[in-house]
Amino acid sequence: MLEVKNLHCRFGTDEILNGISFTIANGEIATIIGGSGAGKTTIIRTLCGLEKISQGKISIGEHKSKRGDYGLVQQGCCLFEHMTILKNVSYALGAVKKFPPEKSKKIALEMLAKFGLENKANSYPNSLSGGQKQRVAIARTLVMNPKILLFDEPTSALDPEMTSDLITTIGDIAAQGMAILIVSHDLAMARRVSHRILFLEHGKIIEDRPTKDFFSNPQTERAKSFLKNSACI
Repeated sequence: MLEVKNLHCRFGTDEILNGISFTIANGEIATIIGGSGAGKTTIIRTLCGLEKISQGKISIGEHKSKRGDYGLVQQGCCLFEHMTILKNVSYALGAVKKFPPEKSKKIALEMLAKFGLENKANSYPNSLSGGQKQRVAIARTLVMNPKILLFDEPTSALDPEMTSDLITTIGDIAAQGMAILIVSHDLAMARRVSHRILFLEHGKIIEDRPTKDFFSNPQTERAKSFLKNSACI
């Protein structure tokens, strides 16, 4: 379980995150939504150690979290275009975990098979569809055996059919016991995939509620306005 307590993050004199607290249980999918500049991506970057926290505590289970506990699937997939799909997935196993080449290859092939991509192992990213690239990015993240899976705008480059496939994939991963945190502007996706919604405003979580309850009966005027002006409702 991921537990975040009283998290603050400052850039100079600007307080980007102002006392964020939430938990995500194993097997649970939570999505952070909110307006631009609310601090959504900063939460993910802070968890990954890409931004320094000014105050607060982040733990997984009974232990203080560390950078290697998180797997981040970035916006736009960010695959290495000059590498084959197999090399994309296996690269960090050798570079970071120092696994020998044959072991790295074996693990990567097994993961690609789970996503139905074993026949693309020797292909390059420019030959794949957007949905296939997204699955490769997820496979590349999961081979590192993270405890928490993070997504930053996972549907930004996907059409509706690919988005449906991604929702199924995320649900399958959560069903295996992985805690998942998503940052997204895609409210329709958030509504379909999430167990909980965290609504962020000015660096604070002003609503943390089950997805159905949030979308059917938001409690704050800001959330009501946000949903009213979206195409999701």
